Amino acid sequence: SVDAEISYEINVVEWYNQEGITFRTLDPFNEPTLRYWNVNGNQEGCSFSCPVMNTIIKKVGDSLDSQGLLGDISVSCSDENTFDQEFSTISCIDDNAKSYVSQYNTHAYGGTQRGELFNVSKLDGKRLWMSESGFPASGDMSASIELSEQILNDMRNLKPIAWAYWQVIEHIQPGIDWGLIGADFSNSSTFLDIRLAYYGFLQYTRFIRPGYQIISSNDNDTLAAYDAINQTLVLVCTNKNNISTIWNINVSMFNIGLFSTFRTSNNNEKLALLPNIWHIIDGWEHLCDQHRSVEILQ
Repeated sequence: SVDAEISYEINVVEWYNQEGITFRTLDPFNEPTLRYWNVNGNQEGCSFSCPVMNTIIKKVGDSLDSQGLLGDISVSCSDENTFDQEFSTISCIDDNAKSYVSQYNTHAYGGTQRGELFNVSKLDGKRLWMSESGFPASGDMSASIELSEQILNDMRNLKPIAWAYWQVIEHIQPGIDWGLIGADFSNSSTFLDIRLAYYGFLQYTRFIRPGYQIISSNDNDTLAAYDAINQTLVLVCTNKNNISTIWNINVSMFNIGLFSTFRTSNNNEKLALLPNIWHIIDGWEHLCDQHRSVEILQ
């Protein structure tokens, strides 16, 4: 029953809280309007109508409050499969239920309403997370390029404060797996299959750290981030084409001193440190980059 599920969820977060681990939010849903879920499924998820979601959010909030957890833990919702589904679900959550919600979570498996989601999150005063995205593994740069393009599009138009990949490590099995790293979970002595997509993701995560501010860029294939404390500028450039690309990026607002360049590509480059291949002329950075690659300048 709904009450039994809520009781279980509260017991879980309460146990972790007693162990010194406090979750900031509890989301009782996963892709609730996808209509994919059924009995004896092999994947996480459960379908709910909007009226039931309203009831559950209020009951979860009240239960957190009665256990003295509401000050530390609030409700997030609803981890829908697409941007459009998340926007639709937010639109049907009533004000009473929203009073318990501090964060909207969306997955990135489709839809176009990134801007609408950003706007409603800002209007409602809620944090916005892109809490799940993933791509089938590949032996070349294709998954890495897809991943990078997704990050670029989401950070530019959805503007979440967190962006999370679904399966960083996954068990290798016949058919499709989604891991940035493939592993045999039944045999710890086997080697890890570290894919190019792992290094492509590392181009972002190693250099754009918590607290960095995402700033606008004049180039649609470049994500720019700035650390005001350490005065560090990071540019992640993605060349999705099958030919070399010339980058021209305006950095005239910054006093560029020392910088390092790293690249991941099909040419056996895995976050490879490159020689100084950028040229700064009159406040513009210029680079001729090889095809199908992800590049970082810091």
